[in-house]
Amino acid sequence: MRNLITISALGALLLPFVPAELQAQDENLVPNGSFENGDIKRLKNYGQLEEITTDWFAYTDAPLDLFSTDVKSEKVMVPGNAYGYEDPSDGNRYAGFRAHTKSPKLARTYFQVRLAENLAKNQMYCVSFDISLSDLSKYAVNGIGAYFSDRKETQPNLGIVARDPQMKHKTDKVMQLNEGWETICGTVLGTGTEEYMTIGGFNGTKDLEEEKVKKPKNVMGVQQLQAYYYLDNVSVVPVDAKSQCSCSKSSSAAPDLVYGGPSLPSDMSDSDVLGRSAVYYAFVKRTFTEDGKGTLDRLASILKTHSSWTVDVIGHCDNDEVSEGKINPRFADTGRKRAEQVKRYLVSQGVSEGQLNVVGSENSDPASTKDSELARAKNRRVTFRIK
Repeated sequence: MRNLITISALGALLLPFVPAELQAQDENLVPNGSFENGDIKRLKNYGQLEEITTDWFAYTDAPLDLFSTDVKSEKVMVPGNAYGYEDPSDGNRYAGFRAHTKSPKLARTYFQVRLAENLAKNQMYCVSFDISLSDLSKYAVNGIGAYFSDRKETQPNLGIVARDPQMKHKTDKVMQLNEGWETICGTVLGTGTEEYMTIGGFNGTKDLEEEKVKKPKNVMGVQQLQAYYYLDNVSVVPVDAKSQCSCSKSSSAAPDLVYGGPSLPSDMSDSDVLGRSAVYYAFVKRTFTEDGKGTLDRLASILKTHSSWTVDVIGHCDNDEVSEGKINPRFADTGRKRAEQVKRYLVSQGVSEGQLNVVGSENSDPASTKDSELARAKNRRVTFRIK
């Protein structure tokens, strides 16, 4: 908890300006997130990370790798080492993990860390880390993410960790950037129990996508039957909305998801059609789609036929949109603004303005309470109710 500062009547206390990036570092719940702490003098070979650095440890029996500047061993030097060539994303060191292997002599590796404090209940966190595919990897894969647990977990073998990570790349794409770093990031909502985080490749054979990668022309050595990634700059910081958790430009954006809605029987009464119709939206958008326009055209015809009806036009949004509205006034009252735009369209199609009453329900009446993208898409809607 931050300390409270009282300003005395004798004079104001001037506080120094702290850049946003330094504030984020102060709030980072991942200790030693760039692997800078530890006695680097002993680093000579693979698998020495746990004996040299602090805070990080292996989830399985497969040891963890560390790479650093100012070491003599060519195996674990930075920027050039036995797996390829890469400068650090942050500081002077980075780690390395194996997200996939086709060699019986090699195993996947998983990094686990105890957070500085448990994730707070109902607090949103931005989870991010930088990775770079090593130059001598024969493959690139998807399924890389971060898994949170309420205790330290261990797996006394070299097998795949069969866990469902709470955070992966938003499109779970194959991560194949090997020149520079790519950020994997996303938001996680705390439950109050998460104390440990594990990073690695979690997809099993059924869900794993692999792509063969060509070796860069300027890199010496033979490609290995694995997908080996350098790891750096790991952070978990509290945020108020998803827009505060943005990945690098090289990260593909997820497409806008608009729920299609259920199909309505052709023999329904006009009142049932109106009561069961809905217009659905993309995230924080107020403009309806072509499908939405088709729904409104049908409703306009019904309302003109029943000119004595008075109808509530009810605008809804999902929880994430409410969070966005708290930090950006542009997105405040998104549900009501959607309903207002729908009313304007219906009036433009000949419906009497006096028939329509705008109601901003926002997130108080969700269509679904599940924690999924589809559920949130169902909640982004405008519905109708005869008064």
